[in-house]
Amino acid sequence: MVRNYTTESVDRDSVDRIVDAAVRAPSAGFSQGQRFVVVTDAETRKAVAYAAGESEYVEKGFDAWVSKAPVHIVLCADKQSYLDRYAESDKSGTEDWTVPYWWVDAGLSLMAILYAAVDEGLAAGFLGGHALKNLHDALDIPNDILIAGVVTIGHAAPDRETSSLERGRESKDRTIRWERW
Repeated sequence: MVRNYTTESVDRDSVDRIVDAAVRAPSAGFSQGQRFVVVTDAETRKAVAYAAGESEYVEKGFDAWVSKAPVHIVLCADKQSYLDRYAESDKSGTEDWTVPYWWVDAGLSLMAILYAAVDEGLAAGFLGGHALKNLHDALDIPNDILIAGVVTIGHAAPDRETSSLERGRESKDRTIRWERW
């Protein structure tokens, strides 16, 4: 994950391949409720950055991140697609779901986007939907469509050092169990 990009543009064919990977990610019951808004226009990217509160981020001494990324993929979920699919005769409904699978599937698409970006020789970052204000209005996204977040894509520039980088990765002994907990 990166938070800083060069000014180099991203080839449209690369963006198409990345989005194609996202669309092909698995979905519960083949509900296919993942939705994507691809943003490349500079003014629209500024609107996304505004919704993300980028000015406060820059005031803290960080480089502009969202507005600087040449490509945004707004990752969304259409909850109704899941409710409709699981109301069909070959499914058992969603009442017993302990997990809202539209979010799981959004995560699957997110990983597909991140891997595809790397395959294209690009870098990517993710900003969660909780940090986005009024993005529905800025991009004319219907109110019943849920926003998981924005994936920023471009050519990586050096990131500012943060305490996140100092944390290191958790040990395998702490995170992986075999056969039982």
